[in-house]
Amino acid sequence: MSTAERALIDIAQDRRYWIIHSITIPSLFVGGVIFMLSGFVYKLFGALNFNKYFDNDNSSISLIKDRFSISSSMDDI
Repeated sequence: MSTAERALIDIAQDRRYWIIHSITIPSLFVGGVIFMLSGFVYKLFGALNFNKYFDNDNSSISLIKDRFSISSSMDDI
């Protein structure tokens, strides 16, 4: 009784596999790069943009001095 599964070596030697993946893998990479460079990912997840972490305006460093009062320290920020 056969399950009609192909061996991995047969799939890797198939031209259709390489044609499909030679298009999809680079397009996923390019799509991810465009997603990051456009800044949409920072708006989507609510994170700071990578060039806004070290502004000249931010001269103070927020330190947490007591680990038990971390929630009130985070609310102040």
